[in-house]
Amino acid sequence: MAHFVLVLPFLLFSNVLALSERNRYRPVIWSKLIEQDKPAFHGMIKENGRKVELRPPLSASDADEEGGARFICRYVILKNRRHPRTVPLPFDIIVRNKLTGEAEIRVREGESLDFEQHRAYKFGIVAEDCGSPPKQSTKAYVEISVLDVNDHAPKFDNESYFAYMEEGKMYDSIVEVHASDKDGSKTFRDICNYELLSHNELFEITPEGVLRNKEPVNYNVHRNFILEAVAVDCGGRRSAPVFINLALLEHCRSGWSGLPDVVHYKAGQGQKMLAKGSTLRLCEDDCQPASVNVKLTLANSHIGKGCDRDTYSINSQRKLCGASGDSNDLLPNPGSSGWSHNIPTDDGFEMDRIYSFDGENTALEVPQNAFNHTLHKRFTISAWLRHGYTQAVSGRTSRAKLPKEHIVCMSDGDGMNRHHYSLYFHGEKLVLLLRKEAEDVSSPEEMQVFRPAEFRWRLTTTQDDAWHHYALNVDLSDEDEDGGVRLYIDGKLVITNDKNFEIIDDWPLHKTKKVHSTKLIVGACWQGGENTFSHYYKGYMAGLFILKGKTESERVIHCLNNCKENLDFHAISDMSSGTSVSFNNDMTEFTISSRTVEEVNRLMGQVAYVNARSFPTPGYRNLTIETSIICEGQTIVLPLVERRILVEEQREPMFIITGYSNLTRMVYEFELGLRVFHDIRIFARSQPLEDDDDEEDDDFMSIEEGGTSTDKAAKLAQKFSKKMMEQSTLPKDESFLIDECHVIADPPLNLFIEHLSMPSELMETHDLEWTETNTGVVIKNADTIPNYENVIRNIHYYHNKPENLANRTLTLYCSSQNQRFTSTKFIERLVAVHQAPAPARPANIKQNTQNARQILTQSKADAVHAAASSSLGMVAIIVVCVGFLLFMIVLGVIRIHAAHRRTQTVRVDHDNQDMEWDNSELNITINPLEKEMFEYEDGAAPTFPEDSDSEEEESSMQGDYGDSTEDDEPPAVGKGGQAGGDLEWDNTSF
Repeated sequence: MAHFVLVLPFLLFSNVLALSERNRYRPVIWSKLIEQDKPAFHGMIKENGRKVELRPPLSASDADEEGGARFICRYVILKNRRHPRTVPLPFDIIVRNKLTGEAEIRVREGESLDFEQHRAYKFGIVAEDCGSPPKQSTKAYVEISVLDVNDHAPKFDNESYFAYMEEGKMYDSIVEVHASDKDGSKTFRDICNYELLSHNELFEITPEGVLRNKEPVNYNVHRNFILEAVAVDCGGRRSAPVFINLALLEHCRSGWSGLPDVVHYKAGQGQKMLAKGSTLRLCEDDCQPASVNVKLTLANSHIGKGCDRDTYSINSQRKLCGASGDSNDLLPNPGSSGWSHNIPTDDGFEMDRIYSFDGENTALEVPQNAFNHTLHKRFTISAWLRHGYTQAVSGRTSRAKLPKEHIVCMSDGDGMNRHHYSLYFHGEKLVLLLRKEAEDVSSPEEMQVFRPAEFRWRLTTTQDDAWHHYALNVDLSDEDEDGGVRLYIDGKLVITNDKNFEIIDDWPLHKTKKVHSTKLIVGACWQGGENTFSHYYKGYMAGLFILKGKTESERVIHCLNNCKENLDFHAISDMSSGTSVSFNNDMTEFTISSRTVEEVNRLMGQVAYVNARSFPTPGYRNLTIETSIICEGQTIVLPLVERRILVEEQREPMFIITGYSNLTRMVYEFELGLRVFHDIRIFARSQPLEDDDDEEDDDFMSIEEGGTSTDKAAKLAQKFSKKMMEQSTLPKDESFLIDECHVIADPPLNLFIEHLSMPSELMETHDLEWTETNTGVVIKNADTIPNYENVIRNIHYYHNKPENLANRTLTLYCSSQNQRFTSTKFIERLVAVHQAPAPARPANIKQNTQNARQILTQSKADAVHAAASSSLGMVAIIVVCVGFLLFMIVLGVIRIHAAHRRTQTVRVDHDNQDMEWDNSELNITINPLEKEMFEYEDGAAPTFPEDSDSEEEESSMQGDYGDSTEDDEPPAVGKGGQAGGDLEWDNTSF
């Protein structure tokens, strides 16, 4: 002990002396491993460990023999340039023996390692001695590998699982569960097993996570199962349990369930969901669908032309869309042209027929006087066509042998078989042939130039047996890559490319003496050299129009194809990845394509039906659902589902024509012409009028419940007239258009002596058409109620022999929406009065003076009889007749005086008892037309304006029939009506 105490002070003293000694050598780090001529050390540590196991152990030495320089004080970790994320590194080097330089590497306090974030570290170190100043060794490399620890438990992808299973069926897979592990190493990351915690003898789960049944299950015993499963990684760590809910189905039927048989739709309700709550269920044992495709089709081909767009006729649609009025209709109604009666038509209304061509002997020749056959640089051809699959000639399948089916063709009428222009189907192609005419060639050199003459489109619509609208706009003055020809199908411009479009050049047509005429044929082509038809068209056609000299605008073409009835879908933004939807042009076909059944079910609930028409065509629409599944490269087609959409009948609008229904006139006025409907009014309302009192409500209910339809219409018109009188202006339904009005004559007109005159200029302004027969007049084309009122009020009735006319009845009624809604009938009764002879048109004054005495005598007798009559109506008529005859004589004597007076009261001088009558009860109304009649003394017939019937006379002659409603009608003349009082004249000459 004493020896130790003596040595220790000596050593401390020696160390102090040594620290002050000179440091001659640098430390040296020793290792058996050499990398890049440097000593190297490899170490390993678990991510939850603290000490690094180095191989070989870390040590260093110093060649200095004296003082502190021979000891190793510490190790310095150099900057980690390759691993900037680890600066500073989470390690410390602790020296255990300064003499031998033995040291260990440990994780710094407060730091931890994570295998998933950093799996290895590599850095440089140097040893530093205890000399003064200290010296460092050369660099050595240390590489440390972090070992993974199973510190993460597996976790399932879903919080729970749900699946259906069918009773009595063995499944290889009911549902597949999947779990993942966040551990970085393969040993702890992989899932080695799945286990069921519920001890159920009916089910098992494979190490891959596939749940299956070990025996069939019975629906009567079990309706559902709730199982618990865990996942175990390869390190043995278990996950939290997950629930698996199995619903047992009594029987599995592949297809749709939950779809209503009939979907009810009311006008104006907007969208109506078609498949809300429906489910697509698959039953294939070994089919995991890679793709699910569903196609919904609104099958309304029986309505119009594939859509509820037939509110009005084709001509009315063209007018409403602003189509050019210069277009020529090559398929006119058989009733309006004698050259289209031999083509079979459908059972539709006469105004909108569909023509049928049998492909064998049905064709229509367009007369030259109805349409100039020649087409030049600018024109438009448009038509509605329905064409099916074309059979090859003689059973051959070569496309070259497919027949040409001409829609329209202009060719040589005789001598040769040249086709000037034509439009035809050739298999799946639509072809426009347009040869340049000789008259369009400006020079002989141009006759030798090839030019585009045949335009061919390869289309999918030519053989689908569905209605399509084709429109060709040709403008050869503006040739582009399409040759100046643009094709529109169903209102959409066809985008051309090298695969679906080609142009063939040809020579211009030469003049020849062999050809003397041309023929324009619809539904075939004329072979002039053979005097026969060929290339017949087989299919249906409607609304074939040619516009010459200009082209139809794209806006009009699109408007003609607008469909107000369609399917609708507004969930595009909610679709998941890998899902697509599409519509056809009319939006009557909707397709969903997705990878999962669940996505299809969700999107099907967003498909709706919409009908934007104010008065949609009532009835059923067929809805078909086609479903196909692609499994392992094979397509499985599920049974077709057919459902129906019922568009319910909407209450018909009130459609009423009112006016004063009796018109009594002198016979001579019928020869001058009468505006027979001058005061009619047409009213249309979507909803019936609201009554002001309960009594009127009861009357209206009684009208609906009993009585004939005629009585109902009469009472309804009477009630409507009452409302009209109470309210000066009745609001009209602005969306309501009239497309046809009829004036029916009873008995039929004798066109040799009587007729109805139409305001032609006014009708042309409104683009209205009309036809006249002995039964009456028909006005066509859709237009507003005010325009139709204006036209009807200006219809005149003329009768050349009014002395033979007693009375006549004219019935007026109108219709809307292709005769769907018909107005009440307005009956106008015309009565001709024969009590006084109609005056002849005067040739001179002398002739009238010679007959004055006889006329005045008869007039006096009539006047005395009229004064004694108790009938006010008869008195008024007689007074007018007497005044008319007297005024003729007065004008012959004092013409200038009569020209400035229109209505006068006659009083005889009291001194002359022979010509005296009491004027206190007798008024004489002077006809202003007499002034005009006397002005034609040279015998020329007068020309009367269209409204030549006197409004003043109607007011004084109608009596009990009512007063005139014209705004410009002057007041009737009564007692003291003139400012000058009664009129006297000298009767001594009589």
